Amino acid sequence: MVIRHLAEGVEVLAPAKLNLFLEVLGKRPDGFHELETLMVAIDLHDRLTLAVDDSGQIALTCDDPALPTGADNLVVKAAEVLRAAAGPDASKALGARISLEKSIPAQAGLGGGSSDAAATLVALDRLWDLHTPAGRLRELAGQIGSDVPFFLDAPVAVCRGRGERVEPLDLNPDVIAGFHAILVCPPVGVRTADAFAGLTPPDRPEPIAPVIDALRGGDPGRLGRRLFNRLQPVAERIQPALGRVRAALNDLGSSVLDGHLMSGSGSAYFGLARNREAAELAASRLGDLGIGMVRVVRCGP
Repeated sequence: MVIRHLAEGVEVLAPAKLNLFLEVLGKRPDGFHELETLMVAIDLHDRLTLAVDDSGQIALTCDDPALPTGADNLVVKAAEVLRAAAGPDASKALGARISLEKSIPAQAGLGGGSSDAAATLVALDRLWDLHTPAGRLRELAGQIGSDVPFFLDAPVAVCRGRGERVEPLDLNPDVIAGFHAILVCPPVGVRTADAFAGLTPPDRPEPIAPVIDALRGGDPGRLGRRLFNRLQPVAERIQPALGRVRAALNDLGSSVLDGHLMSGSGSAYFGLARNREAAELAASRLGDLGIGMVRVVRCGP
């Protein structure tokens, strides 16, 4: 995430993410699923502006009227969790005014809400002068949502457990920034709970090592052949219209895209391109098909 200090408060750019690999290993006793996933941040961002509110209130406004701005929003939840962790004496005086400008679609598998929550944790920890240790901040992030800890360690990491166990990958930033993709966000969403409810975990899970090796190698063609998402067939059964997006990406062929995949539990898809010019060519061909928002993105913060 990118943080900029303002005259009053801070502005944070909260990135979206793509899942280059997602395997579901089985059902956990707590009701969640055991995951193994490789996630990378992209340059599609929500924008949050945060300022201290001396009244002690936490107030969120959002430019998307469809999003709740109360306790159900992960931004508000993140602020409340951080404030509670500060202790009863400190938390009485901690308030914030938060403005959220959305660019990352909801129910798209791009982690927008989780990224917003992580940005809120980092920004309010600074504004409230709490100096929360990094390990404790990751612990709080895991309490808010499964994908939230990743965004504290972005741009690229392997996530396990229900997603909260994060292993950042130390890769050359130039290698990551060299990957470009075409992103397609259909006008329909997929609820994460529905996608997992319709899944039967495999007897023999796909290994994650080959996709990590391909990413380290910086070869889009090799990486494109290793893309994998166990949830994609389930999401396409829930929302049959998603099959049209997959078909459109497939029709572009290997001369334009090195591979394509649904991100997370859907409904967004991405096509991996060998360079920005190939991604822009894909965008020009997909733009008139009416399959959703189409844009070129770059991997990295």
